[in-house]
Amino acid sequence: MKQKLRKIAWRVLAKLHHADFAWLLPSLATLPFALGNPLAKMRGRINALLGRDWRSMALGFRHIRHQTTVGLKQIFPSESAEQIHRWQVKRFVAEAQDEYDAQLVAHQRVDALACTMTPVDWSSLTNPEGGGVLMLTPHYESFFLGVAFLARTGKKINLMSSTVTHDPRVDLAVQNHFTNKYRGLEHYLNGGKVVDMELGMRPFYRMLNAQETLVMLADAPVLPNGAGVAVDFLGQRRTIAGGALRLATKTHSAIGAYVCQCTGPGQYEMQIYPPTPLNGVEDIDPIYQFFSKTIMKNPGGWWAVDLLPHMPPERHE
Repeated sequence: MKQKLRKIAWRVLAKLHHADFAWLLPSLATLPFALGNPLAKMRGRINALLGRDWRSMALGFRHIRHQTTVGLKQIFPSESAEQIHRWQVKRFVAEAQDEYDAQLVAHQRVDALACTMTPVDWSSLTNPEGGGVLMLTPHYESFFLGVAFLARTGKKINLMSSTVTHDPRVDLAVQNHFTNKYRGLEHYLNGGKVVDMELGMRPFYRMLNAQETLVMLADAPVLPNGAGVAVDFLGQRRTIAGGALRLATKTHSAIGAYVCQCTGPGQYEMQIYPPTPLNGVEDIDPIYQFFSKTIMKNPGGWWAVDLLPHMPPERHE
């Protein structure tokens, strides 16, 4: 009987999940920022209570909430359960903020948003040796809007995406959400494109060889049979996907980084690690230390903390 009731409850939640992405979330982006932004955060707190996000709904169980707790405990093994829970809630709020940001992009409201960049000027985001620029960013706070803000330099900006958002198990309204946000983003990229990595790496090599800027997510675990690289991340040498390093090395591109967060309705701030030419693998460690410092200040802002258990620390024999 309990199992039957659980299935019924899940079906109801699935219908509400569809309505949320099909109607509620897009409608928030049409409201004044002073109203839409706090409502987006409230939506995140409700998601935290339900343990709901689009990946969990696609798979049929609340693995993200569980893995978030596991990841936070790995970073803060001595923290109280109450503090871990608070950060867990903030993680869902941060993801909801990103989804709201994506709808602002889809509704072409980016030009109405204010963004300050520190500690450098827009014009300094170039390769000092004249080649391409690879900008890394984690799933932290409002990273997606940061791509559009980078384009305010006037440079052609590109983004690497993934077809995982269009897995058949993903609700159609969620798939449409991602399609709309990526196509909406291209409106702001000065001719740049959002390209799925599953199409192959050649488009990304062409972008960087053409001295364009490419944004890649920096917190992806190593895929099965994929190449990895060890970085100094969150107090450990951890193995992550090595695609970004390989791209930058082969195209002689500079690597930089950023984090972007919402500081108030319609207000954003970007912290920048300026692009630096690569001389060796060790040159990317300062970037991951930059990410670590940001995440340690606000662990709940890193809404991919559930991936940390898949980035095992190096073992020392």
